[in-house]
Amino acid sequence: MERYNIFITDTLKDPFYGVLGNIIALWVLAVAGYYIIFPFFGYELSYNAEPIRIAGYFLFWGAVSMAYFWKLFSKWLVASAHIWVYFALSLGFAGVLLGLLYIFAQLPAPQGASLAPNTDILFATPWYFLPKSAEILVQQILITILVLDLHYRFHSFKSVLMGYALCFGGAHVLLFLITGAPTPYATIMTLGALFSTFIFPYLILRVRGGFVYAYAIHFAFYILLAMILHTLPPPGYGG
Repeated sequence: MERYNIFITDTLKDPFYGVLGNIIALWVLAVAGYYIIFPFFGYELSYNAEPIRIAGYFLFWGAVSMAYFWKLFSKWLVASAHIWVYFALSLGFAGVLLGLLYIFAQLPAPQGASLAPNTDILFATPWYFLPKSAEILVQQILITILVLDLHYRFHSFKSVLMGYALCFGGAHVLLFLITGAPTPYATIMTLGALFSTFIFPYLILRVRGGFVYAYAIHFAFYILLAMILHTLPPPGYGG
């Protein structure tokens, strides 16, 4: 664990509330931009209707997030694994995720009133997961920065877990309060965020290639959730 002491960067000399504020600001700008920019140009707020444009939008924010925290992120990449490890893992997980998507595509689609973006995952097609994969990438970059920053400051895995749960779980609660997401959906997502406390920090800090593992698990969660919703749709959305 001593190898993570090399994270003495300009970013980490800032107070934690400043770094956390920057992480939140990046995510808020990305989400707010999604809700403002796409309707302004006449595009539907739906991952199913505008998969390529929305994927490109979130990839832009992924690049911005990576660039902003590059000093910290690049040090961690060098310390945690060789690039070929990430490449090999990415190929392997890509195959698994594509297999899950193939199974998902065979399931019947629910029928009912579309209330995009809140019902996007309920009516998800395989195209839905293109922008979702880009959105998850942005989240994983910011999650990784949060975990690394907490680790550098507190040097305690327990403190990292507590800080992560408060920040990531709290961010989901705040987001769903602002966007007015349906209570069942908000509850599932928030519980998923809290449960990730026991997975993502461990993978990022203690497993070589942990970022790829965490990303694949995060992505698989949404595929499996979509499978469940297509198999057992909520009342009023029968197949």
